Amino acid sequence: MPRFLPLLLALVLLTHCGAPTPPQCRSIPRASRQPAPQLIAEARAAWRILENRSRRSEWANAQARYNLAVGKLFDQLRCPSRPWSDAAASLGTCLAPREPDDAKLDAVQVMFPASSVNTNSLGERKVTPGLGLPIVGWCDQTAEGGAKRAMFAPPTGQPFSITALLRFDRGNVPSWQFLAPLQKSETTLGGRSVKLAADWSAGHAFYWHMCLLDDLTVQNVLLPERFQEEIGLYFGQPYDPDRIPVVFVHGVNSSPATFKQMVNELAGQEWFRKKYQVWYFNYPTGNPWIVTSAAFRAFMSEAKTYAKAHGDRGNIDKTIIVAHSMGGLVTRSSVCDPKQCFYKAYFKVPFDQLKLDARGRQIIQNGLLYKPVDYPSRVILLAVPHRGSPMAERYIFSWLSNLIKLPKRLTVDLVDITLRNTGTILLQNPNRLPTAIDTLTPNDPSIRALQELKFPKHIRIHSIIGELGHGSLAKSSDGVVPYWSAHLEGVESEKVVPSSHMITDNPEAIREVERILRLSEKPN
Repeated sequence: MPRFLPLLLALVLLTHCGAPTPPQCRSIPRASRQPAPQLIAEARAAWRILENRSRRSEWANAQARYNLAVGKLFDQLRCPSRPWSDAAASLGTCLAPREPDDAKLDAVQVMFPASSVNTNSLGERKVTPGLGLPIVGWCDQTAEGGAKRAMFAPPTGQPFSITALLRFDRGNVPSWQFLAPLQKSETTLGGRSVKLAADWSAGHAFYWHMCLLDDLTVQNVLLPERFQEEIGLYFGQPYDPDRIPVVFVHGVNSSPATFKQMVNELAGQEWFRKKYQVWYFNYPTGNPWIVTSAAFRAFMSEAKTYAKAHGDRGNIDKTIIVAHSMGGLVTRSSVCDPKQCFYKAYFKVPFDQLKLDARGRQIIQNGLLYKPVDYPSRVILLAVPHRGSPMAERYIFSWLSNLIKLPKRLTVDLVDITLRNTGTILLQNPNRLPTAIDTLTPNDPSIRALQELKFPKHIRIHSIIGELGHGSLAKSSDGVVPYWSAHLEGVESEKVVPSSHMITDNPEAIREVERILRLSEKPN
């Protein structure tokens, strides 16, 4: 088998998912080709029943009829693609003046029914039954899409959950209203509040369908330089000062998509949507985790500055980090004061005695002698190898480590620092710079130094650990990380669940994350 591995890896590296595009409707679906006046009449009749309190017994049936008619009219509105105002006028309708909680049509390039999106990869589809048609709005932020990318916006584009209504209570001409159910989950009809229909899974699934941050995790490990531009902190929705950020940090040979089932479960619950907003940290996982930590701290610092400049109401300081596997090492090293622990793990002499140029000095200060991130209120650690993983020492992984090509700029910088300070640097293998796999071994200097770091008292720490049920807990493992490595003394809670290392999909682990998130304060 080993002799076929290079061929297998070559095939993987040469295979790349195509660049998907948002769906474009060029012709009206057959099921929606009824005359527009007939559909408008059906929607109007159902609307009148829903307005009438004396016909309460007919509301359920009327709502279903209304939603069906609006769905067919929306197909006619969007097919073929043209300005929304022109399309609405061609049906004998108009666009309602935008209200504060409505979706911003100028922020989306395309809208399509949520029901057209396959959500199987997320698990159970999460919907809220109600009035209107759930649709997905897509803001394409690629160079081809032409929309200016907002700071911290995902690199491919951003989905929006929208509910379409055709209103009959605002003048003689029926008017289209596109609401943002994440901001306002109800509308007024006949003097009463009515729940809006919403699909919370479709936009999430469509984002991952667009295939960028979850693209080719093997390349992510072996060729980290190809993914340097995608390193960043990305907001799952435009920044909201009224919601607490939950930052998801993935592990090695992985991507933010490792959390997609967990996020789907969370976002399907109203308490989570009202209280939290989802952020993702993405990085190429072939780099040493201590190098990634420096990037994580920089982006978290920028995010706090951004939040303060955009009306933060104290929620940024309540931020919660959910970190899996190596992402937990990135997080732990970022929120703890390193003092001299990491520096002494790599250098024999004091910092002021090193021979460094300005760039080298900055690299060591940012990477080893840094100020920690100060604002998470909680950290949830999932299957984290605090003391390393013996698996990283196996022959096959040592072989894979030799295949990893570190970014040229990083290689040049580290080689320059090494050559300038020959004899003063401590390296396990003087002939090769360490990769992510090397820095996951139990004897790695970074892992040993990590044991000396103490979590700040203001941060509450929670551990969720997987075990496969082989023998006693002390000797158990999730197949990658042993319990003795994942266990931490002094945490606020520790939950052991029957799971492999891919604990992010485990139902018990997800329920434990939910329990912990519910402990935080109510939003402002």
